Amino acid sequence: MPESESPNSQIPPENAPGTGQLDPRPGTAASIETGTGAASPPDGKSPTPRVVLPGQSPLRQAAGPAWLQGIWFVLAAFVLVLVVILIFFTIRQPRKGGRAGQTGNEAKEQENIDLSNYSAFVAQNRALLERSSADTVLTDEPFAGQAPMAARASGPLVSPEADPQLSALVDAFRIRVRIMQGSQSLVRNRTLTRITKGELRGFKVLASERIEDGKVVAEEAQILTPRNGLIRTVGRVLAVLQKTDLAGVLAEVRQAGMEFSPLPAADNNRTSRVQLRFARPWGKAVPGELLIAGNGVGGLALGMPVSEINNHLPSSYAVLKRKVLVNDVNYDVQKVVDQAGEPLFYVYEREGRVWGISIISAAFTTLPGIGINSTLDQIRLHYPRVKVAYSAKKTPFVRVEGTAGIFIIQSGGDKKVVSILIGESPEFE
Repeated sequence: MPESESPNSQIPPENAPGTGQLDPRPGTAASIETGTGAASPPDGKSPTPRVVLPGQSPLRQAAGPAWLQGIWFVLAAFVLVLVVILIFFTIRQPRKGGRAGQTGNEAKEQENIDLSNYSAFVAQNRALLERSSADTVLTDEPFAGQAPMAARASGPLVSPEADPQLSALVDAFRIRVRIMQGSQSLVRNRTLTRITKGELRGFKVLASERIEDGKVVAEEAQILTPRNGLIRTVGRVLAVLQKTDLAGVLAEVRQAGMEFSPLPAADNNRTSRVQLRFARPWGKAVPGELLIAGNGVGGLALGMPVSEINNHLPSSYAVLKRKVLVNDVNYDVQKVVDQAGEPLFYVYEREGRVWGISIISAAFTTLPGIGINSTLDQIRLHYPRVKVAYSAKKTPFVRVEGTAGIFIIQSGGDKKVVSILIGESPEFE
């Protein structure tokens, strides 16, 4: 077996003589080249020959150093990125002028629509932000009595105009008794029967509603006036009127400290609507030491020197000095309790004066009788216009006319008043 020929045997020594390029012959293991047109070295020596192995291209051997190849690779990648960007914007270009086949006017119109939608979106969100921070005004409009513009089949008891008003007045009484005193419900099978019974400023009210699948299918209501006049409705249509008439009923309403006012008809004049409001307090007056009014309660008021608190409280009250820590700051507070030791309210101090009063006892009320445990609907009945807002921590509270305080209410359920704050308190956020 012949010995294999070593590749190194075909490579001449580094300083082998010779100029020009040797054309490779078939069967040779390698060819040697010095470069076409290469100049002779200054010392007269022949240039160093370069070996080209079989299967290799002379160009690959002449590619140059590795750093030069890296530069070319970076340049090629950069050009490729530019081409991709150019193609992308070329594809996107038609959208500026509109969709394919869209005229310039149509494209402009589409752009205006998009801008209009965006403007509407911004305006809507701005309104939501303003609404979340601003007060929401509530009126007593939902508590208006309503009745159809109809009379009984045999004819009206008073007149086609007066009968619906009397029926709506009965409904207004029913709504107020239900809000002020509650109602009772009885469920049998799939039918719910709701009974409302009570007295409102001398008017005795009795009403029943039969509800199926969330809809009222039958209802009757009646009121007995202080002078024993009887008004009864069936399906909110006047059915019985005894010992009184419209003028007589309205006279008794005014004597009870209430105001009756017709409202514009609803449902294309098919529904009569009337409002019934409390014009003045009724019953026993609220004692001065328990009255919430203006910027104070009882004999206390904002800005009063704390050292004079005892001089403006009943002798049965006791004042306990405390400190509360809120956000790493200590505040002086006076806890006022009754003879049994039950807390009534807290007085917050700032610079030696009354800074805020937080009432937690139901004994204290406004002139119409609103206080702790009153519901939002009850507040709205006595104050036709109230403002509802939220604290920084989303605690709801109500503002009413006649007092500088706020009524802090529950966020759910009947929205009952849980405390009343006049002035400021470091604990309310």
